[in-house]
Amino acid sequence: MQMNTSYKHTYSELLVLIGQDDIEAFEMLYNALWRPLFVRVYTILKDRQISEDIVQEVWIDVWQRRKTIKNENIEAYLFRAVRFKAYNHYRNIAKRRTILQNILASSKAVLHNNIEESMNLMETKKALLKSVATLPPKCKKVFELSRFEGLKNKEISQKLSISQRTVENHISNALKVLKTEIPLHSVSLLISLICC
Repeated sequence: MQMNTSYKHTYSELLVLIGQDDIEAFEMLYNALWRPLFVRVYTILKDRQISEDIVQEVWIDVWQRRKTIKNENIEAYLFRAVRFKAYNHYRNIAKRRTILQNILASSKAVLHNNIEESMNLMETKKALLKSVATLPPKCKKVFELSRFEGLKNKEISQKLSISQRTVENHISNALKVLKTEIPLHSVSLLISLICC
């Protein structure tokens, strides 16, 4: 068993004293092993602050669990504890990096899809407006009031002094023309967006 020559106690003897709430024994063990434990963690993580934090966490854990730690070789126990925490921290960093990369990749895909959908929608709108311009004047007016201005058939009927049946016929005829000039999926997408 390694001897702490400065204090004439072995580490296992210090552990027994620590289990009896001896703060001086804790300080002795802490002073003897803090630096080697820090160096061990630092060789894994290469980060001074995180290495110090991990070593401190282990020492706090030792004090909190002082009544239950039964280990003849406390030095080996402490080195295993800091090594475990260091590798666990390293794995967590790698896991967070993977999650972040997945989020970024997913965000790029969504952004790409949104841009593509926006461009398709703009092209569809242009094609629709071009096709609407070719409709007969009365039919065009009814369609614009219905789909672009959001008026109901009854309101269009009153506004243009025509029957609701005529309004329905104009809208139906307009949609037939548009379906022949614009791909069907584009028309249904756009109509669903602009329809009341």
